[in-house]
Amino acid sequence: MQPEAAPEVAPELATEPAVTAAQFAAAMAPFRLSPQSKVAVAVSGGVDSLALTHLLVRWAGERRVVVHGLTVDHQLRDAAAAEAEQVGRWLGRQAVPHTILHWNEGPQAREWTGSAQSAARDARYGLMTDWCAVNDCSHLFLAHHADDQVETFLLRLARGSGVDGLAAMASASVRDGIVVARPLLGFSKLQLMAVCRALEQPWIEDPSNQNSAGARVRFRQAQQILEREGLTRSRLLATVGHLQRARAALEHSVGALLDWSSWDDFGSVRLPLGKILDVPEEIALRALARLLTAAGGQVFGPRFDSLARLYARLVAGPWSDATLHGCLVNREGAEVHISREPAQITDQRTLSQNTSVVWDRRFKLTMAADVAATFTVARWPTGALLPGFDGAGPVAIPVRLREVLPALLDSRGIAAVPHLGYRRADIAEIPGFRVGVIGVSGLSARAPDGDAKL
Repeated sequence: MQPEAAPEVAPELATEPAVTAAQFAAAMAPFRLSPQSKVAVAVSGGVDSLALTHLLVRWAGERRVVVHGLTVDHQLRDAAAAEAEQVGRWLGRQAVPHTILHWNEGPQAREWTGSAQSAARDARYGLMTDWCAVNDCSHLFLAHHADDQVETFLLRLARGSGVDGLAAMASASVRDGIVVARPLLGFSKLQLMAVCRALEQPWIEDPSNQNSAGARVRFRQAQQILEREGLTRSRLLATVGHLQRARAALEHSVGALLDWSSWDDFGSVRLPLGKILDVPEEIALRALARLLTAAGGQVFGPRFDSLARLYARLVAGPWSDATLHGCLVNREGAEVHISREPAQITDQRTLSQNTSVVWDRRFKLTMAADVAATFTVARWPTGALLPGFDGAGPVAIPVRLREVLPALLDSRGIAAVPHLGYRRADIAEIPGFRVGVIGVSGLSARAPDGDAKL
């Protein structure tokens, strides 16, 4: 596989200058990374991600920030594996550590009647944020740029999206406890091409970027028509900016409501019902969606019609307990309690010595000690007995919460349930083991107290 540069653009369009170090530093300022921070950058091998990597590595070197490159071999094309290896060689020239992550469903996805590209995108996010969580990377940098932002706005406009959708991509968002950072939203693709050309950095062209079967590609191809009608990139980006300010104002009010919520060490959250009813409906709906998404270990929020029905029941009262978005929603006195629905948990992970895993998108488990054992992390099987356990544990945990906590299993069954302080009699103490809740930063002023240990 030979990498190739993108086709030459028309001379009248190729005059945009490369992004400067000063411009990039200004774009990085909002992320407030401290020295010795460790971050990851998604590098597909395309011109956008390679330009971002060069800019980020130069910026990080001046500030003692560690950058790690991540490439996902999605296996949707025969050339994908070779392209990932080529990215590794390019990053090696900059002394940037590089990891290739593999989407094993890729070969089967080629035959799917649905959108393999959409599934691959979701898989890429999941693989990379999992890697970041396990490897203590606080930020994952993506190379979305101004042209991507315009395409996203047009796509969502065509779908009739509201304020959130039309505000398009945020420069920073949180996914699975990792900050997803997009510092290039103020720069065009031509500026990024200029970065790579100035550095004599070749890049790889993904043929799917020219496939007009995709709506995003068709909008890209229609740009010249839209510009003639006055829908220039600068005007569309200005509109996105207005909508982002509106979204930020809404989120400020949502944050004030979420400050009244409190998470526990078991991944469940409480919020006073009176506070929900005291704010405008839009604010309450957004707050509930955020809490359901985090407590349910989900990536995206619940469907609006289902969320609206839950809110209507809260307002009307009295109401019975409900399930929504992988969560149980219970009324406990004057509070609404949201916890994971046991039947919806299917995740299983392997935990061995000196490794970390993210389980059910809610807990990070680390076994740092040199332990000659391998466990499967899974939900405590309903009704399973714990030999020698009297039910007391270090803290009182309601039964419905016990059923959504991670357990360590081996060939003999349940080896340990960390939150209960339970270890089977033949399991020695595991120094350095810990498990903590992830994904709740920014959702509450009262976060969990700490990690469970064994």
